[in-house]
Amino acid sequence: MTHGLLKPATGAADHQQLGELAHRIWHEHYPGIISREQIDYMLASQYSATAIADQQAQGTRFVLAWVEDTPVGFAAVSPDEQSTDIAWLDKLYILAENRGQGIGGQLIGWAREVAGALDARALCLRVNRDNAASVAMYQHAGFEIEREDVKSIGNGFVMDDYVMRLALGGA
Repeated sequence: MTHGLLKPATGAADHQQLGELAHRIWHEHYPGIISREQIDYMLASQYSATAIADQQAQGTRFVLAWVEDTPVGFAAVSPDEQSTDIAWLDKLYILAENRGQGIGGQLIGWAREVAGALDARALCLRVNRDNAASVAMYQHAGFEIEREDVKSIGNGFVMDDYVMRLALGGA
């Protein structure tokens, strides 16, 4: 089992790597789940270096997962805009060839730590309802489906998701 090293992603070079990873991962994982047009729209709106820097300025914390000298995945956690009891696992993505190596578990562990540092009682996430492999991975990690949610994201696109929740003990 390969284990990655997690490093905070805080600077412009990190933002560039996050964007490049997102483009590669989304184009290998999401075709068949959402349209190519929606993939490109979401990548352009969320994963430019400027968009990532803006998210970070608003309190989102990013981490890159590395295997040897290669970034292979990343995650991001954000405080909830209305409730201090909730933190959001906004992003968790791993290259296809590095899945099943324990990196996802490491990223979820990091997200739990960040959520705990934010004094959250729960870590929530959104996952596309048709993304069966990811839903199963999150359930294996202890997340439970809380509800279904359809959210308009502009340009005629929607996110058709499950909102999943993981209660954090001791918070």
